[in-house]
Amino acid sequence: MKKGFNLKIYAAVTFFVIAGLLATITVTTYTSRYNGFSPEKTAVAFVQSIVETGDGYNAYKNTIVSKNYKYGDFIREYYMYPVIYAECDYEIGDDRDGLKGYNDDSFKGEKTLNDDGTLSGQVIDTMYDYYAKLMKKYKGWDNYDGVFTDYFKELCKVREEVFGDKYMTDEIMFTALESNVRTYGESLTGTEDEFDANTGIQTSVKTVGAYQKAFGEDYKFTYEVTDTVILSTSNAPWGKINDNADMLETYKTSIDDMSELFYVVVEVKANGKTIATQTVNVVKIKSTWYVENTTIDTSALYEIA
Repeated sequence: MKKGFNLKIYAAVTFFVIAGLLATITVTTYTSRYNGFSPEKTAVAFVQSIVETGDGYNAYKNTIVSKNYKYGDFIREYYMYPVIYAECDYEIGDDRDGLKGYNDDSFKGEKTLNDDGTLSGQVIDTMYDYYAKLMKKYKGWDNYDGVFTDYFKELCKVREEVFGDKYMTDEIMFTALESNVRTYGESLTGTEDEFDANTGIQTSVKTVGAYQKAFGEDYKFTYEVTDTVILSTSNAPWGKINDNADMLETYKTSIDDMSELFYVVVEVKANGKTIATQTVNVVKIKSTWYVENTTIDTSALYEIA
């Protein structure tokens, strides 16, 4: 399996890869908002994002994390800025005006100034193995706090070893992480030989993914909601959500904002055969449904192949 970008062609295709990632994120965000009008569609979209490509990272766009934040802004505020402004006594939510973080040009060393993309590709390639280890360590993305914290700490270490300086920006962090998420998905789905339409450079080599090995080359996943139950405030899940009030506060919301809670069971099938069953609690805030992620366990979805 190709673990990362081919370093010899990285500089030439970086623009197109990042553009493709941003386009995917835009589509995912739009789809998440559309699905938010139905508890069942919200639950299925969340499960599907994880199952199709192991992408628990983007699955959070369907959750209450994204209720009052743009998802990227939440990641910046809680996990990127504390790293970038580590020497400034920065605390979450502080005004960054006047702060000199590692994103300042003064931290750029010679290798950063002269990199044609090759060293950046080396960092991304090295970080993929670490990302894959985190997926095993945390059994997916349920503990996103652990994943983000560990990943960005290691990224700073790896980048400093490669470039010889402490320069770090949110763009560098997003590019590395989202590239690794994409490659992790390809380890499951496999890849085809692909060539960039503008340069003619090969951007992907045919590989066989874990899903193809487990379910056949022409496998197909389908999703079916087998049970949907509205839960009253006396049911245990409401209490469990309330136990995570501190976490909800980081999303700028609380249990008082939630008017309804549904228990949705999503059955995942491969070629018509059931391979996993996932319970998803979804809550209604105003007119939109969100996956209640503070109590969910999706670890089984990362073990289907």
